[in-house]
Amino acid sequence: MSFATYFMHLIFESIPSLISSDLILYILPGLAISILLFSLKIMFFKTPKFRKVK
Repeated sequence: MSFATYFMHLIFESIPSLISSDLILYILPGLAISILLFSLKIMFFKTPKFRKVK
């Protein structure tokens, strides 16, 4: 078991058994990918408008 998996099990063991510990290993990477895609969308499609320098 890797360190990341071990620490995720330690962090999420207090969550009730409604969510199994194996399900967390699928949720967290999905969450990370969605945050990455959302930030790329903001950077490239909704670029901030800068004021012109005088």
